[in-house]
Amino acid sequence: MVKNVEVLIASGGRRRVYLRISKGKLYLFEERVPLRTHQILRKELSDGRETLYISKHSPQQLRMQFNFDPAMLQTLWLSPRPEGDCIPPMNLEIFEKRVNEFLKEFPHGIVALNGFDVLEMWNGFRPVLEVLKRARSQVNANGTNFIISVDPKNLNHRSVCELEKLSDIVISSAAEV
Repeated sequence: MVKNVEVLIASGGRRRVYLRISKGKLYLFEERVPLRTHQILRKELSDGRETLYISKHSPQQLRMQFNFDPAMLQTLWLSPRPEGDCIPPMNLEIFEKRVNEFLKEFPHGIVALNGFDVLEMWNGFRPVLEVLKRARSQVNANGTNFIISVDPKNLNHRSVCELEKLSDIVISSAAEV
């Protein structure tokens, strides 16, 4: 399902779809692997938008995929390791604090989350949803973006519907664009 998204078709031999994100919106990308999420982030990073990427994958893996200046792309790993680039997934307070600090420091930045399922496993659906609701109100108020990438097959249908309701824009890899 694609809801409220601007799609540009590039001319040339092959059909290519470019998604543009609007500031002040929370996006939900429903995709098995975060390919469209990464496509959007690469474009936004190239345009000079600072990004905080919170992931279930290590910062080293993300750096190999993105290869951007660490000042532009900050990465945090949802891991219980006692390291500076980790957020313990069982501690939503730290997660929310790190997101809020980033949004204050970079008022037009992007927060990307690929690890909703990990947060849900440690904390339950409702507490994570409440944190995301608070983040969404901040995003809508100051022109930043929040991007959540989930594999809908890893969540129950009701959870996917709740995340869709929370989101300003939903983009599904199953969509015909």
